[in-house]
Amino acid sequence: MLEFRRTLDGKSWNPSFRWNERRAPLLLLHAENGQTGLGEAWSHQNAVEPVLAHLAQTVAPQLVGHDLDVPALRPESFARTAIVGVEPWVGPAAASAVDVASWDLRAKAMRLPLWQTLAGTAASGRGVAQVYASGGLYRDGATNEDLAREASSYVANGFTAIKMKIGALLLADDLARVRAVRDAVGPDVELWVDAVNQLPAQDALAWCRALAGLGVRAIQAPVAFDDVAGMARINRYGLPVIAAETEFRPTRFEALLQAGAVGWLQYSLGLCGGLTGATRLDAMAAARHIASSPQCFSTAVLQAASLHFAAASRNAPIVEYHRFHDHLSALLSPALRTVVAGRVLIDDAPGLGLGSIVPGPQPCGGEIVLRARIGRLH
Repeated sequence: MLEFRRTLDGKSWNPSFRWNERRAPLLLLHAENGQTGLGEAWSHQNAVEPVLAHLAQTVAPQLVGHDLDVPALRPESFARTAIVGVEPWVGPAAASAVDVASWDLRAKAMRLPLWQTLAGTAASGRGVAQVYASGGLYRDGATNEDLAREASSYVANGFTAIKMKIGALLLADDLARVRAVRDAVGPDVELWVDAVNQLPAQDALAWCRALAGLGVRAIQAPVAFDDVAGMARINRYGLPVIAAETEFRPTRFEALLQAGAVGWLQYSLGLCGGLTGATRLDAMAAARHIASSPQCFSTAVLQAASLHFAAASRNAPIVEYHRFHDHLSALLSPALRTVVAGRVLIDDAPGLGLGSIVPGPQPCGGEIVLRARIGRLH
């Protein structure tokens, strides 16, 4: 088990959190053939340790010396392990890291890029993932002109869609921020906003109608996480809703779909069961003719996994490509770091296509800390 840590300057924030530090639980599996698989788990910022402890104490003993394809050891089984005194998301997060790492190993064993392993060996050509630039946080001392320049830089670097934060200011002030971005990037760039569940329920619909007037085309997490009825109302009468990135229970995703509460079903590969879980949710959304989209504010491990997943799926037309949380970006191949006309063309490198990861300082300014070592797998 590895932990990624990166100290940030504390000047950037969203409506619910100021970014002084970024931490992430990582998993490195060693196979007997000498290959390694990389995985990453979602976690609350101040709760990385429970995931690492669960991986070390519960998951590792079941993995070491066993074949990952033995049914009793399939990664999704780890999500069902009860952990006394620990929040219920910890098991699914750990299971997600196992799943991503095991898919990375399988693809490497097949000498195929991960997207092709997911799509089936009959899939040919290069993998293509449509992406949107995720940024537009609030920043101490920054003006709307600074925000407009940030958005323009994304377009200059090949993006045709952008997502920015709202919800921390008065409506008029946030509308001014959105207007500055829209004026800077022009009418043809897809513009989404993320309210981080902070809009007042009684005012949310009015907010969304005002945002739609500025050319905003979807809103992520507009109201409280469990306000399904509120999201359904917004999705029906305001803007398409994107949700729910911090969910891990399939029944809750189904409830969102059944209520008509989402225009985009969103999930994190580090929490929803990895690539296996995302495939199931994607199919669940497709059955209701709703598109899905992986959320990603993680390190390069989940960023690469999300790109490969979108390339393999017929129902996930666009994936988050974070420009603020670009941690461990040096691990990404040049192809995975390049956006042309809103798309990433994935190269033929096997598995996730990432560089090697070792404990110690990283080129991006963070560090990798080895917390425990998992033995070799068959």
